[in-house]
Amino acid sequence: MSFSGTGSMTLVVVAVAVLAGLAIAIVLLLPATTSTTVRVRFDAPVQAVWQVYADFEGQPNWRSDIGKVEIADDRMSWTESLNSTGMTVRFRILESTPSSRLVLQTGADGVFEGRYVAEFRAQQGGTIGEFTEETTALGIMPKVMRRLFFDQRKFIEEFAREAKAEITRRESNDAQR
Repeated sequence: MSFSGTGSMTLVVVAVAVLAGLAIAIVLLLPATTSTTVRVRFDAPVQAVWQVYADFEGQPNWRSDIGKVEIADDRMSWTESLNSTGMTVRFRILESTPSSRLVLQTGADGVFEGRYVAEFRAQQGGTIGEFTEETTALGIMPKVMRRLFFDQRKFIEEFAREAKAEITRRESNDAQR
């Protein structure tokens, strides 16, 4: 069985068109909104955990991915500039119950909008933190990029790992005083 040059080229074009169509269909079928919940145990009192998580202005001092934080005059909103991408992410406090619950509205222009919920409760000499991040990609490219390059679970876990280190650092400084 032999194929003529034109017939082979037609098959290649059809195959590429079918694959492109499948890729587009898959992207369109991906949900724009994703939600991830992670539970983390901290070997520290609830108040110590809360002080670190609610210290938005100080986060560039202990979070490796934050270059700069700018707090708004109302002290209820701020922006964070990310080191890795240069993206600026907006935050606004929707609810704050000290030492137990923090709800934030998040977003980056044209990229995503979302909601972040952090809940803390004392348990057996430590603290259990439950963190839920729900984000909606704004457009096809942000949806694809988030799916390919952003892992919500990993982001929440890395934040918690760095928060634990900051809690330990602060406890050590307090013990030295």
